[in-house]
Amino acid sequence: MNSSKSYRVLKRFNTIPKKFLREYLIVYAVLLSLVLTITKEAEAIIIRDDRDDADYIVKDADYPALVDLIEKGDCIGTLVHESFLLTVAHCAADMDEGDPLVINKTPNSVSEIILHPKWKKRRDEYDIALLRLKKPVENASPLPIYRGSGEIGTSITLVGRGVTANGLKGERGAKNDGKLRKCTNIVTKVDDHFIEILFERPGENGITKIEGVGAAGDSGCPAFMRIDGVLYIAGLNSWGDGPKGIKVGQYGAYDYQTRVSRYLEWLDSVVKFPDPPSKKTGPVPSIRATHLPSGSMDQLLLSFSAESGKSYKIEKSSNLLSWEALESGIAGKDSRIEKSYPARGIRVFLRIVEE
Repeated sequence: MNSSKSYRVLKRFNTIPKKFLREYLIVYAVLLSLVLTITKEAEAIIIRDDRDDADYIVKDADYPALVDLIEKGDCIGTLVHESFLLTVAHCAADMDEGDPLVINKTPNSVSEIILHPKWKKRRDEYDIALLRLKKPVENASPLPIYRGSGEIGTSITLVGRGVTANGLKGERGAKNDGKLRKCTNIVTKVDDHFIEILFERPGENGITKIEGVGAAGDSGCPAFMRIDGVLYIAGLNSWGDGPKGIKVGQYGAYDYQTRVSRYLEWLDSVVKFPDPPSKKTGPVPSIRATHLPSGSMDQLLLSFSAESGKSYKIEKSSNLLSWEALESGIAGKDSRIEKSYPARGIRVFLRIVEE
């Protein structure tokens, strides 16, 4: 590894963990903390320079199991049990028992910090930890952890709130805006501790539609694998590195996630994990109508869940036999799609078709 290596934590200025940060990042964190006292903003994800930033932004409500830890934009934990969050050890080590948390808009707090027993501050390996919560969470569903070994060559999705920039600028040119973002990437390599991804340049083989990597502040953010429509936590964003001449977060840089499947024995010794949710069969829509003063239908309001990487079209029929396309090429973003269409006539039916 070279001198550009970066861990992903941005601790408050009076307690910056210097053992984890490069010299330039220490200076940046101090300046950032001064800005935060004025703007109250936080920071997420390094993106492609040829894509609209809006393609990466997601709603907090779409990921209720994700929890800001040290402060908003500085480390994330994921609910994996009603009483436990999963994160990286170098984030958990900067926390204290009793630290307040907000989980899906509900106050909670840390009752116990459980670091992997082999983790050491000056080493990368065993960068995984659990946070026991004071109160069981009732308004968010835990997310399952991945227990297989088929990560290589698969697409993973990172969701984080760290600093954001594009692959031309990298982490040093990043800004903070407090928005949650997601990106995708293809796993290039794994070992007993980490999942490796490479930030490819637009036009290169293997680049994904919303390619990206983690950045400062994204520590602990989950790296999901989607299996049968279910998101599994395969990795936890840990650190980044750039080959000679390439800075962290620039095209050609590497990003490393703690490989959760290699720590199952330890995790299972601490937590009795719930069974993963059943296979999702497809988008389940909800539909309602608005009416004119005369009583006639005015608008049909349609909402359905759509998977990232898939495309959908919406069709209309008055008799369930012949169908007319209302809209096509609707890109899924692992969130709910909401559409509104004029309602003409009394008998109107809508259906969603995966293209």
